[in-house]
Amino acid sequence: MQSNRVLAAFKRAYARYDRFMEKQGFGIVLAVCVLTIGASALYTFHFRQAWAGENGEQTPSVEAGGNQNAQTLKEAQELVQSRSALATAVPTEAPFSFVQPVEGFLDRDYSMQEPQYFAVPNYYRLHPGIDLQAAYGAPVKACASGTVLRVWQDNELGLCVRIRHAKGYEAVYAGLSDASYVQQGDPVVQGQTIGHVGSGVLAETDAQPHLHLEVWLNETPVDPVELFLGIAQ
Repeated sequence: MQSNRVLAAFKRAYARYDRFMEKQGFGIVLAVCVLTIGASALYTFHFRQAWAGENGEQTPSVEAGGNQNAQTLKEAQELVQSRSALATAVPTEAPFSFVQPVEGFLDRDYSMQEPQYFAVPNYYRLHPGIDLQAAYGAPVKACASGTVLRVWQDNELGLCVRIRHAKGYEAVYAGLSDASYVQQGDPVVQGQTIGHVGSGVLAETDAQPHLHLEVWLNETPVDPVELFLGIAQ
């Protein structure tokens, strides 16, 4: 009798299970399959990571920008070294500049448009240079590096030194009291003493001792002050 009750209870439980499986069985099976696949994938990934660590391999890292072809440190160093070698192999030219040849102030401006008045000859004329007033005998220095073209005594400008500088510029240092430091063909460097201030410019003998400076480019006078300021290059 007791066994009949147990059997009946078992049948009822099985019937409920059977009805449940008919309704929910497919979902349960699908969930089990998904879990099985996920567990398998996780295990495989973990196994590969562990295997790569044991064999000393590194997995490629992805930067924030998503670039998987990022340079290694060695490649970056080789690139920097190659660029440095190229920069060293290509010569560079020092910037060209003119410096004021004598310590003094501007006594007469450059003027090729409006004639200026000169008291001693008592007439107006153009002034293709500038006059830098300084103490008599003050050292006159080369405005830039170059080569001495000529040292001569001019009837109007007095004792002169003409130097060819870079970029086609030529400078005339006139009215000197002495020019024994250089002679034709001598190389000079910027700032080298080439003579001393005098007052030998015939048309400017009424002025204080000064250097008369002219700068020429392709047979045309240019304003030396613009070169001092870096305006004319």
